[in-house]
Formats: sequence, structure tokens, C-alpha cells
Amino acid sequence: MKKFYYTLLALFFMLPACTKTDIVPFTPETDNQLLEYKIVNVQGSPIYGAINQQDSSITVYLPFYLQLITLEPEMKVSDGATVTPVSGTMIEDLLDLFHKGREIKYNVKGKDGKVKTYTLHVQVQQPDLILQEVSTDADNPNTYSLNMNLDFDSFSFGLDGAGFAADLDMIRVMLVDEQNKEYGPLNISTFNTTDLTRLDFTVIRYKEQSDPILAMLPAEGLYRIRVYSYAKVATTKNPIRINLLNKK
Repeated sequence: MKKFYYTLLALFFMLPACTKTDIVPFTPETDNQLLEYKIVNVQGSPIYGAINQQDSSITVYLPFYLQLITLEPEMKVSDGATVTPVSGTMIEDLLDLFHKGREIKYNVKGKDGKVKTYTLHVQVQQPDLILQEVSTDADNPNTYSLNMNLDFDSFSFGLDGAGFAADLDMIRVMLVDEQNKEYGPLNISTFNTTDLTRLDFTVIRYKEQSDPILAMLPAEGLYRIRVYSYAKVATTKNPIRINLLNKK
């Protein structure tokens, strides 16, 4: 009897030592997720985007040497879900996307009708764009003049730097006034396309075939030079002065 009593007592003290197991209900994955995003209009393997489900973002890293101006994405979404724009919809005019920063979004609609919106970010693995000053003295800017009364007149200048795209179609150069208003683009000389450290410009007045920028510019002004080179942009700190003599 005493042995039975001690056995019951031992079992009583062992009960608090038992661990309680909580059953946590399984939370299924939402059915409105973007599962895969890849760029397929490239040679070789596609470029996969990094999808962040927490902040609903897609980040695509583009090698600079590709210099793509359009993207063709293919996407996979949750079973039964739909995505808008649909997979395969081309992203046009990447230069405009880089320069103006327009947003590209994808809406994934699940079977239950709930929508999750993803934002695309395109990052180009491109070297920095570096510009040397045309005017070395900000208080004494280089001056370029053109007589609008003459049938023919012109002025020229060059811009040295680094990080220019090899394809001149990927470069746009603007004059920027003191109010940050842009004029242009300037015509880039094509006489020397092998020197990737210099851009040359010539503005010409020749009767009806004058450079279009002459109609845009006021008679005189101070302008910094802004260069858009594929996904990069840089602006000189010091201005140049342009005088359009006898402009009405």
C-alpha cells in the first residue's frame, strides 16, 4: 500500500513538467502573388527580377553593355490569378523611363478578387557619368555668339568627360537656363564617334535650314549643359553664355 502511495505521489509531481503543445493553424500563401518576373528579349539566359513580397516591388538589374531600349517581361503568378498588364506586354522607351522616372505597376488579382500591386524598378549597372567644365571660371563663362541677320553663321564647342554611351542615339544633351528650363536637344557631331571621352556640338544658322534650337533660345542667356547618357544624367556646374545677335 505504501509503495502504491509513493508511486501516485511521484506521478503528481511529474505532471507540471509536461510541456503543453499549442496547435498553430496553417496560414496558406495568398493567391494574388507575383511568383516570377524575367526579361526575355536578350540573347542567352533571361534576366530575372528580384521580387520582394513585403514591399511589393520588382527590381531588375540590367547590364549596361546591353543598352536595351525596350523590355519584354514574362511573369508567373499564383494559381488561378491574373496579372495586368499581361505577361509579354512590352515596356517601351526605356530612355524616357530613366530620364522622367515614370512608374510601371502590375496588378495581380487572385481568385477571391483581391488585388496586390507591384512596382517595377529598373537599375542599370552603368559607370558614373562625369563631365568636365566647359567654362572653368563660373564668374567668367565662355561666350558663344551667332548673328541671326546673316544667312550663314555658327558656333561650336566641345564637352569632355567619361561614361558616355558608345551609341550616340543613347545620348541627349540639353541647355539648362537659370530657372532649370531645358532647351534642345543639341545636335551631337558625328565626325568623331570613336572618342568616348568627348562630345562636340555645332549650332548653325543657314536660312531655312537653321538648327531648331535657335528658335527656342532667347536672344541671350546663361546655360549649364545637361547630358543624359542611357540611364545616367549629369549637369555642368558652370554655365556658358550664348548670344543670338539681332534676334527679334
